[in-house]
Amino acid sequence: MTRETWRVPVRVDFAGGTLDLWPIYAMMGGCLTVNAAVDLWVELDLEREGAGHRITSRDLGVDLAYGTWPREAPEALSWVWRVLDATGAPPAVVSLHSPVPRGSGLGVSSCLGVGLFGATLGEEAGEGLASKIAILRDLESRELQTPTGWQDYFPAALGGALALHWDGPAPRWERLEPHPGLLADLVVFYTGQPHHSGLTNWEAYRRFMEGDGQTRQSLSDIRSLAAEMALALPRDPAAVGELLEREGRARARMSPAVETDAMRAVRDRGRREGWYAGMKACGAGGGGCCLLVVKTGHREVAQAALRDMGLPPLDLNLTPKGLHRL
Repeated sequence: MTRETWRVPVRVDFAGGTLDLWPIYAMMGGCLTVNAAVDLWVELDLEREGAGHRITSRDLGVDLAYGTWPREAPEALSWVWRVLDATGAPPAVVSLHSPVPRGSGLGVSSCLGVGLFGATLGEEAGEGLASKIAILRDLESRELQTPTGWQDYFPAALGGALALHWDGPAPRWERLEPHPGLLADLVVFYTGQPHHSGLTNWEAYRRFMEGDGQTRQSLSDIRSLAAEMALALPRDPAAVGELLEREGRARARMSPAVETDAMRAVRDRGRREGWYAGMKACGAGGGGCCLLVVKTGHREVAQAALRDMGLPPLDLNLTPKGLHRL
């Protein structure tokens, strides 16, 4: 029996989310998204031989066993089934473990999809795996029954920090090297409540397609901010904090539900105590995690304040690695 262990990173998004929804980027033109893989690893154990099939999530306490591969998605772990089914050769046993809270806004389901797809096909991160992402995008739309973006897949499939340019039928990616000072000033914390990216993105999509002026202006502003972010990430940590703040405000104009009470409390305290530089919700917002840039030399003070507020920061860093086999 062949047993393999694979790891796939989740991601943080710096700017340009929602612009990865088709046909928004086609209609607007000049869209890009800036994101990066982080070293919170979803682990996948695969056994390729044996009688029957088994899918286990150690975090959710779900254990599904089948004599033959099911033809329809099970109620639990339906996304896992859908991705494995699309490979045409699902492993006999799949066991999953994620250290990330559910509804985190860190792209866990998309990154897990990359991990399952690549590991089953025996393909580690690289351009070959990235070229298959459109398959996962369409599977996710089928799973959620809403339009879906596809920026989340690329950090898992390529690793590192990326500027994704949505100027063709598939994005053109540009690798970025974040400024060393930014890595010392970056904090991610969980707000304590999950979000639902599919529903939040659907509202933005619907309003955009209906021609809502405020939504279209907000996305136009976000497009400009994403272009600035791609330039700032390698050069200017202070500018990154300012751009996060401006993107967060643009998203709040698009939907007030993006920003939570916890985020407002962090901003108020950080400004009062002098460590706050900028913040935005990860993913579609309305809960989940937040990406925070603090003033240089204030990271420990900021992290202590977050713990005091019941919002402990996650222990993570940006990573150049994508999906890989241990």
